[in-house]
Amino acid sequence: MDLSYQKTKELLESHGIRPTSQRLEMAHLLLERHQHLFAEEVFHLVNSHFPHASRATIFNNLKLFAEKGMLGTLELKSGVTHFDSNIGPHHHALHEETGEITDVEMSEELESKVLEELKESYFRKTGKKLDAAKLVITLRGK
Repeated sequence: MDLSYQKTKELLESHGIRPTSQRLEMAHLLLERHQHLFAEEVFHLVNSHFPHASRATIFNNLKLFAEKGMLGTLELKSGVTHFDSNIGPHHHALHEETGEITDVEMSEELESKVLEELKESYFRKTGKKLDAAKLVITLRGK
C-alpha cells in the first residue's frame, strides 16, 4: 500500500468508517483532487477502477461519507446533489453555460462581513434566521 492509500485509510478510520477495499478505492478516487460529482458520475468513476462495485454499494457509501463529514454536499438544482471532496471552508462559483463548479475562497474577514450582511438581509425579508450560509456565485459569459 503506497502512502496515499495509507493516508486515505487513516482518513476513513478518523471519520469512523471501516476501510473495506471498495471504500478505500472509492475514497481514494474521490479525494485525490477537489471535485464536485453527482452520484452517477461517482458510480462511473469507481466502476472504471473497481468494475464489480455495485451501484447500491457506491450510493450507500456516498451517503455514509457525507453523513460522517468526509465529503460535503452541494445542491444546485432541486433534487441534484453534488458530492464535494473539498471539506475545507470555501464557497462555489457555477458557470451557468458549462455547469462547471469551481471552489472559491475569501479572507475570513471578508467572508464574515458578507455572511453577516446576508443573514441580516435574509432576516429582514423573511423573519427567519440563517444558522449557516454558503455562497454559490453564478457566472455568465466567457
